[in-house]
Amino acid sequence: MNIYKNKFKFNFKPLISLIPFFIVLLPHLIWLTENNYVTITYGLHRTGAEDLDILNHIKHPLIFLGKQIGILIPFFLMLLFLVNKFKSKINCKDNKLLFLLAVNIVPIALVFLTSTILGVKIRTMWMTPFYLFSGILVIYIFQSQINLNKLKNFFTVFIILFIFSPFAYAYVSISKTDKRTDYPGKKEAEKAKLFYEKQTQVSGEIAFVKGNEWIAGNLSYHLEERPKWIYDKNNIFICNEDLECVKYK
Repeated sequence: MNIYKNKFKFNFKPLISLIPFFIVLLPHLIWLTENNYVTITYGLHRTGAEDLDILNHIKHPLIFLGKQIGILIPFFLMLLFLVNKFKSKINCKDNKLLFLLAVNIVPIALVFLTSTILGVKIRTMWMTPFYLFSGILVIYIFQSQINLNKLKNFFTVFIILFIFSPFAYAYVSISKTDKRTDYPGKKEAEKAKLFYEKQTQVSGEIAFVKGNEWIAGNLSYHLEERPKWIYDKNNIFICNEDLECVKYK
């Protein structure tokens, strides 16, 4: 539906979708407010926003682009086995094409500009959800150039990559034991529980865990009491309901 009925009259009907949008979003906004905007502060912390260096405004965007191209190489490789020629006429008045460009290109451009302006580091995998419709965009643009006779080669490459990916991940996971996915969160929680119980100056059930998002977050998740996590940059504390704490690490 066009948002403009004609050059002079604005069509308000598409804006009705904003009502269910805000209804769905409202619980998330309430939770975010009640939890001190933890997801936003966590994201900013992961970007290294506190590291003020003028070179970051050049270095981080270039690294971001390089890594995005790297993870899209399998996609481009499969495309070579499907399309005859990468030539197509783009109609700027095609609403379907404009929509596909908006959901595929605009997010990458905005994140790149964010990295450039703020000099922040963008985690590679943060962008992967925005590539869900990249296949639809490419098929739509090059639909007249698709060679159905190449489908067999296309599926062969797809199957190889499909099988290779989990095996490569399994190899890295088994051969390297220093990755975050190997963190012994449950055992660490058991050690923290025993440590807390030995502290005679603090009594009561564990209600809060203070510390960084990784160690303290794991304790909060694995401890039976499911204590609330409070951010602390330097140390790990275990606290009761009265916020009487013992330093764990």
